[in-house]
Amino acid sequence: MNRKTATALVICLALIAFSALSFTLVKTLRTQVPVLGSYYPSGSEEEEETQTKAEKIKINYQRLAYDLTQSGGVEVSSLMLERAGAQTCAVLEEEVKGGEISPDRFRQITGYTPFAFADKYGTMVSRDMGDNGKETFTLGFTGDINFTETGYVMTHAYHMPGCVMDCIDETFQNEMRSADIMFINNEFPYSDRGTRQVDKKYTFRAKPENVKYLQELGVDIVSLANNHTYDYGYESFVDTLETLRNADILYVGAGMTASEANAPVSLLINGYKVSYIACSGVEYPIKTPVATETSCGIMGSYDNGEKTKEAVEKAREDSDYVIVFPHWGFENTTQLTSAQISNSRKWIDAGADAVIGCHAHILQGMDYYKGVPVAYGLGNFWFNTRDVYTVLYKLVVSGSGIEVRIVPGRQAHSETFYLESESERRSLYNSIISWSPNNNISISDEGIITEKKDD
Repeated sequence: MNRKTATALVICLALIAFSALSFTLVKTLRTQVPVLGSYYPSGSEEEEETQTKAEKIKINYQRLAYDLTQSGGVEVSSLMLERAGAQTCAVLEEEVKGGEISPDRFRQITGYTPFAFADKYGTMVSRDMGDNGKETFTLGFTGDINFTETGYVMTHAYHMPGCVMDCIDETFQNEMRSADIMFINNEFPYSDRGTRQVDKKYTFRAKPENVKYLQELGVDIVSLANNHTYDYGYESFVDTLETLRNADILYVGAGMTASEANAPVSLLINGYKVSYIACSGVEYPIKTPVATETSCGIMGSYDNGEKTKEAVEKAREDSDYVIVFPHWGFENTTQLTSAQISNSRKWIDAGADAVIGCHAHILQGMDYYKGVPVAYGLGNFWFNTRDVYTVLYKLVVSGSGIEVRIVPGRQAHSETFYLESESERRSLYNSIISWSPNNNISISDEGIITEKKDD
């Protein structure tokens, strides 16, 4: 062995020895002196630690479920409590020893009201929108939106670099995306299939890929309970439901059976459960089928609103807030029908927290009944080539109640934009007040709507 080879061998052995020593030292330090951010226990270690903590918290889930059901008036099962976790249940167990737990206190402990808790850990059917970290949450609404291919606003949009997103101004886009739950009236089917109903004057159909614009606008849920959902028949109707599901956008007021079409659709926000019901009572003779237990269609309200009333009563039993969104009244008039007034009151008596309608394609009046807000018609939001006023309607929900706000705008030249002029905003507010059937609302310069109390 020459000198160079011997030297290289010595260096190699030294490096191996040093590496082995370093590995042993690091392993020792990790087990003896963990450093923040550098030690991660194995899966078996974490499982063992979790089991140890659970063993320290002895929970009689069945007994606690019984006590909470008796205390809160909402049925709670042991399975729900196990899903919620031992640590949460330990706090509940201590609290229930002192007597009844208020819904507010229950939410402080679990993060959910009793209704929302039963849904989150029981039926698990509602979409949980999370917690926005604020004391309030906002429910946003617009009227009619239309993505039909030709002859309407999409004709203009296709000439814009950003298509639809260049036709709805930044103020409205920001308002829609900032709403915790954004709801719109989707007045057309998404499909490349189907046959046009030849006995209808106006029929709409949009490419399925256009649903992406609802996603970009922050829309969470749409109403399909209107007189254009079935414009291209069964195939197009089915495609619409599938397109929305694939886009992860909820729909209400339509389905493959009456059970689906008539059912409330609920979302959880800030630990509260909000349920939406949508129905339609327009179009004579009826060309859009009403769903039955053996056929698809929309939820109809051609029965003086009785079926909708029943749906509200049922939703009221397990929801913190119930919103009704009807398609009703006559087009192009601020004059309300007797059914709009009587049905809104019927549904509020049944437990609705707000009634918000559309169909007229222009704005209609607003109202209060027993302290509950009613918007009779939101008009077009982005629908056709007409020049009409519009609003984005907002319910700002807090522990003290519901505050109503509107963001005023205009649909003109196939675009929707915010009213920058203070005088034009004030003029629009005064018009809305004049359309109020009971002359019982006030609208501040900031767009806040309040009930005018009798002196």
